[in-house]
Amino acid sequence: MSSSFAIAVPLPRRAAPYHGTVQSQSDEALARLAAGGDSAAFEQLVLRHQDRLYTLALRVTGSDADARDCVQEGLIAAWRALDRFRGDARFSTWIYRIVLRKAYDAIDRRRRLPQPTEELHAVARPSDAGDRVDLLAALNALELDFRTVAVACDVLGLSMEEAGELLDLPPGTVKSRLHRARARLAEQLGTRTPS
Repeated sequence: MSSSFAIAVPLPRRAAPYHGTVQSQSDEALARLAAGGDSAAFEQLVLRHQDRLYTLALRVTGSDADARDCVQEGLIAAWRALDRFRGDARFSTWIYRIVLRKAYDAIDRRRRLPQPTEELHAVARPSDAGDRVDLLAALNALELDFRTVAVACDVLGLSMEEAGELLDLPPGTVKSRLHRARARLAEQLGTRTPS
């Protein structure tokens, strides 16, 4: 596989699906084809997963620019590492992990950079919207461990087992973190948590 391959991902628009022979193949079959150098197979994988990868990165980082960078970097890393995809997990889990690691890296980079004083004041200023509830702000206020579980289960719609596989956590830990994340969101939003 050539390492000079570059792919530009136009997010978050919906791209038209590829209408070749790779369209109806499973992710894992496409990953094997892509590992052999089939860029059309990789393009199909990108088209299938780019929206959810972007959503994952956006909800974890809280930044559109960071999310786009995470997806771009993640897809490049996935392309370069396709020959190491063993198929132990589903392809979607494998690529979500790559993008999730990029999101964690983006958050770490942001923590190391000083924030301009003007931005600190703008963040601390109360909203002019009064009692308007901002779910995204509440989600971004969660600790990273709880936010990632909430995003995996409630935004991406993964089961607790799938989220556990993605986050490398036992399903019981996912369930407990999800319950706590939902409780904290409900507290911030002034609503009751679902049982």
